[in-house]
Amino acid sequence: MQKLNLNETADEPTVEKSFWRRQFQAESTRAQKKFDWTFGVVLPVICFAFDPVVFKGSSLGAATYGAYKPFAYLLSFTSIMAMMAWLIWGDRLKSISSLMGGLFILGSVVSFAVGLVMLPLSLVGLIVLIGALGFTPLLTGIVYLRNGVRAVRSAKALLPGRTLVYATTLAALFSFTIPFVINVEINRSIQNIKFGDENVAAAEARKLRLLSPLVNFDVLANECFVESDGEPRALKMQIIAALYADMTGHRVEERRWQFD
Repeated sequence: MQKLNLNETADEPTVEKSFWRRQFQAESTRAQKKFDWTFGVVLPVICFAFDPVVFKGSSLGAATYGAYKPFAYLLSFTSIMAMMAWLIWGDRLKSISSLMGGLFILGSVVSFAVGLVMLPLSLVGLIVLIGALGFTPLLTGIVYLRNGVRAVRSAKALLPGRTLVYATTLAALFSFTIPFVINVEINRSIQNIKFGDENVAAAEARKLRLLSPLVNFDVLANECFVESDGEPRALKMQIIAALYADMTGHRVEERRWQFD
């Protein structure tokens, strides 16, 4: 009786990669790309546009972390634009990927930090559903971390090890330093307006007009009521009120209830 020979070299069953290993594998899946576009580009823009109380004030109240608005906006804008380029061109960016890797890794650290800080607000906000957007930074942090790893891995084949480390590190430092310095200077200008004389306030107001999208003007609105006991009559208060109206489209009196 003839026996059938079994193929002893048959392929063994493929072991499925763990969840976290799939997140950092060299090639992204279709689902991951959709996730990256959603939480790395689209939802962060929506969060900034409809931010109710985090970096800018609204009818819900004054900005909770308005002092960090310049840093958050500059780093986020740069990171989102770079993420769009990376998701579109990927490995075709060649050695530039090392710089993007540094930016993305920094972006992931900041996103996780923002997400943790906002966690209490997000949990409370779940009552009105919009609070669900508060969890976006945590998911954005995952997107930027895994794409940062992939970007560095992509540049590894083109750059010597030490050069790759230097390029990635310097990109992260540069991406942090520039927004930080601008943040410090804007807050310094606001302090000069608050505590300087009329001439200083007018000069600083002209500077802030050039950077109006980055400035938290709620602080200045509050100053009108603090220094003038609710009646902004002094010349300095008029300068602040005019700046606030020009940049926000609202009169300071409309925001008084937020600071009472």
